[in-house]
Amino acid sequence: MNSMTPKSNLQAADCRSEPRPLTLRTAKLIFGGLHATVVDCLVRDLTDAGARIETGTMTMVPELLSLQLAGGERLPARRCWAKGDAIGLEFLAAAA
Repeated sequence: MNSMTPKSNLQAADCRSEPRPLTLRTAKLIFGGLHATVVDCLVRDLTDAGARIETGTMTMVPELLSLQLAGGERLPARRCWAKGDAIGLEFLAAAA
C-alpha cells in the first residue's frame, strides 16, 4: 500500500484522539423534543470523551442527542460519524 491508497471506510470513520476500551453495554439513544424518539443500542467502545455504538440496523440520528446508559446515566452527545449501524459519539459537557 502506498501513500495514495485510501484508508478503509472504517479507518476513515475512526479518527478519535485516544483508543477506547472495548465494552458491551445496553443503552438507548434519545432525541427529539416533546415526542422523543428512543432507539435501543449497544455501546461497543466507551471513554469519558465519547463512545461507539451499534443500533442493529442503519438508523438516521440527528447531530445532537442523548445516550442513556443501562443503569441510569444520561449523557448529552454529538454524532461525529455514522457508518452502517455504527455511530460515533462525542460527549458534551453537561450544563451547570
